[in-house]
Amino acid sequence: MTDYRLAAFDMDGTLLDSTRDLQPGTRRAFDAMHAAGTRIMLASGRPIPGLAMLARKLGLGENLVFAGMNGSVVVDQATGEEIARHPLPADIAKDLIARAQAHGIMVMLPHGDELIVEDATHPRVQYEANGNDLTVRVVDSLVEFQEAPTKVLFCAELPDLAPLHEELMRDLGGRIELAYSSHIYMEATAAGVDKGSAITDLCEANGITLDQVIAFGDNGNDVNMLRTAGLGVAMANGIPDAREAADVVTTSNDDEGIARILVQHFDFELPPTA
Repeated sequence: MTDYRLAAFDMDGTLLDSTRDLQPGTRRAFDAMHAAGTRIMLASGRPIPGLAMLARKLGLGENLVFAGMNGSVVVDQATGEEIARHPLPADIAKDLIARAQAHGIMVMLPHGDELIVEDATHPRVQYEANGNDLTVRVVDSLVEFQEAPTKVLFCAELPDLAPLHEELMRDLGGRIELAYSSHIYMEATAAGVDKGSAITDLCEANGITLDQVIAFGDNGNDVNMLRTAGLGVAMANGIPDAREAADVVTTSNDDEGIARILVQHFDFELPPTA
């Protein structure tokens, strides 16, 4: 019934509804995709441990692909194989951190199964660590962190992040990818690395063509994923940039937006109230 061999989903605001659960139709769609042999990618700014924890909590199955850190790390859940890893060059990461701190902006480094910070008392630190199955490691100076991180996470209100965004795009725009993932988070990854590149990494490793990919998203860090997929679907609750990048705009994440599209391509029925 379908030609789609890969379905990629952003998490917050897309796959998850406002109760942070799956809509009933989405669960039916996942069962149908598994039955059809379609690979399912969870594409998120979250680190791999956070995606794995969330997949277990939601009961999403055992044959998923995790594209964490906005595509910086791609892992096959079933085999544990790391399909791709694209860290930021260490010198660029140091520059990013120093510039953010000069603006007075909180910086966190999700790295492996750790969340590396200078101040563990910041209210977002435990939230991020607990929500992503990470252990907090406090260091004296993030600028002196010796390893190349896969993502630099900036945390502040949007009006405070905007001047940093402008500066980084002006001075480092060709050397990094920069995207907002919420109204308080801005995320930096290596140049050319985003959720769209994660799709390309997986497709190249598995002989899948981009026209065999369907992707769903709602926010700024989903834009390139929506453009890369053969069919990019934005949620009605998505930001304007995401809706403009998509081929189709569906209903919201609270109104079976995912299932209303997938029922056209997979063998299942929408719930009666949809």
